[in-house]
Amino acid sequence: MSGCEHYIRKCCLVSPCCNKIYPCRFCHDDNEDHELNRRDVTLVKCIQCDTVQKVAANCIICRIRFGFYFCSICRLYDDADKGQFHCELCGLCRTGGRENYFHCSKCDICFVKSLRDSHKCLEKSSHSNCPICLESLRASRDPCQVLECGHLLHRKCFQDCATSRIISCPLCNAKMT
Repeated sequence: MSGCEHYIRKCCLVSPCCNKIYPCRFCHDDNEDHELNRRDVTLVKCIQCDTVQKVAANCIICRIRFGFYFCSICRLYDDADKGQFHCELCGLCRTGGRENYFHCSKCDICFVKSLRDSHKCLEKSSHSNCPICLESLRASRDPCQVLECGHLLHRKCFQDCATSRIISCPLCNAKMT
């Protein structure tokens, strides 16, 4: 078994943008001056037999399964069971078990079921960047914190704000709790 700090898997992605081989899109993005759109990936390389082949769950030569979880849409392989699931409405893979989440169509993001009746909906709130670190909320591996006002921050950014005694939403100035 192999992989990187992001995923455990038995294949690498062949990047169509630069034709380089990386264990995952995050490893690619950390080493290149451009980002890899994982949906553009059409080839993978088996780490057991080194065969380059079309995206699939198993190697066409040695038949090894590349990952416990495989999503042909997101080109996601992972050998660790994280309760992965693909949300058709988000168009992304999520972790934590489908049974624990619901998709809010107005916010256009999956939330834990405990927020179903208590979150304030904001139209496509997940399509913005975190107002603290300015990184994408939608495609982030980091969990989001839903503020009472309905705005989203990365949970780590929210915790950093609390540590720094920032108590207001950086977008609307409502109290952050």
